[in-house]
Amino acid sequence: MKSLLIFVLALLAGIIATRWWLERSAAQAQDPVRIMVTEIRTQGIIEHERSIAVWYRACPEVPGINPELFVAWPAKLSFELPLDDIEIIRAPEGLEVRTSAPRMDEPQLPTDFLDYLASTSVLSITNEQELINRETAKASPVARYLASYFLTRDPKLRDDMASELRALVARLSGALGIAADNITVTIPASEARLPPLPALELCEGTVAAVNGTPFARLEDGQLVPVALRDKPRGVIGGWTRTRP
Repeated sequence: MKSLLIFVLALLAGIIATRWWLERSAAQAQDPVRIMVTEIRTQGIIEHERSIAVWYRACPEVPGINPELFVAWPAKLSFELPLDDIEIIRAPEGLEVRTSAPRMDEPQLPTDFLDYLASTSVLSITNEQELINRETAKASPVARYLASYFLTRDPKLRDDMASELRALVARLSGALGIAADNITVTIPASEARLPPLPALELCEGTVAAVNGTPFARLEDGQLVPVALRDKPRGVIGGWTRTRP
C-alpha cells in the first residue's frame, strides 16, 4: 500500500512537472519578442550602399618623359549588417537591440566609366595604354581601401544602419502589439584592420579625392593617407532585404 501511494505521488508529480514545462514552453513560443527575433534572424538583413567618385592626378615615372594623367572613376561600396544573431531584450524604457558588427562586400567598379586625360602627346599609343592599364588595376584596391576605411573609421555608417534597424523593429513591434516607446540599438564597431593605402603615383603637391574629400596626398615624395573628416557624399542609403 505504501509503495502504491509513493507511485501515485510520483506519477502526479511527473504530470504536474510535465504540464508546467509544456505551459512554460508554450508561453515562450508565443512570446511576441521571441517571434520578432526569429522573424528577423531568418528573413532580415540591413544593407547600405555608397556611391563614390575617385579622382586624382598621377605622374608615373617614365624614362625621358614626365607624363601627367588625370584619372577618374566611380564605384559603389556595399555594406551589410548581419541579423542572424540579433538579440532583443525587454527593458523598462522599451526594447534593447544588439547585433554583431557590420561587414563590407566587394566594391562594384563599372570600369567602362573609368576616364583619363593625358597631359602630354609625346607618349606613344602603346605606352599610354600601359600606363592607363596600371591605373585601372589600382581602382579595385583603392575602392577596397575606402570601403574598409568607412567600415572601421566612420561611425555614420553604423548610425545609418541603426536607424534602419530601429525602424524595422518599430514596425514589427507595432504589428505584434509590443509596447516599445523607446528602442535602443547597439551595433559594435568592426574589428577589421584597415589595409595599407594602395601605391598611387600622385603628382607632387596633389591629392587623391573621394567625392571631393582628400583621402591621400603626396608629401616629400611619400604617399600619406588623409583622414576623411567630412561626411562622405553619395550615400544611397540602407534598406531591409527579405530573403524568399
